[in-house]
Amino acid sequence: MVWLAGLGIVIAGCVGMDSGDSAPAQTPGSLPSVCNGKWELRRLRLNGEVVPVDEPQSFTFLCNSDGEAMGKSGINTYRGAMQVTDSGQILWDTGSFASTKKAGPPQLMDQENQYLRALSGTRQAFVKGGGGRLILRDVSGDIYIEYIKAEH
Repeated sequence: MVWLAGLGIVIAGCVGMDSGDSAPAQTPGSLPSVCNGKWELRRLRLNGEVVPVDEPQSFTFLCNSDGEAMGKSGINTYRGAMQVTDSGQILWDTGSFASTKKAGPPQLMDQENQYLRALSGTRQAFVKGGGGRLILRDVSGDIYIEYIKAEH
């Protein structure tokens, strides 16, 4: 019973150390944490503005331990090479970036183009919520892509 009281004090102390921000902790991504399964788009911002996406689950990101990134960009698929440093810096090999060229409705093609432009402009990776969320962004925060871990 005494250890439970001690645990309560430790938890209360940790809660008391909170800086007032109730958001889940965000830590710099690494290759193992970023390339840890399939991610589905949750939120896309360009120039600080939210970009509405009709079917966010059709925008995905995944990569492997060799830094090969791939995913769906709405209508098409993409792939490219990247590195993620231990401090969360993303280094894209822009020469390796490629996408299929299927056409679709203009609105969906516009969303896809914005997503691919944003993705290639990201320079930092963060994991959040105990690894349940992935954030790719540029240094200024003008480009911000948030993913959630895919269920399957």
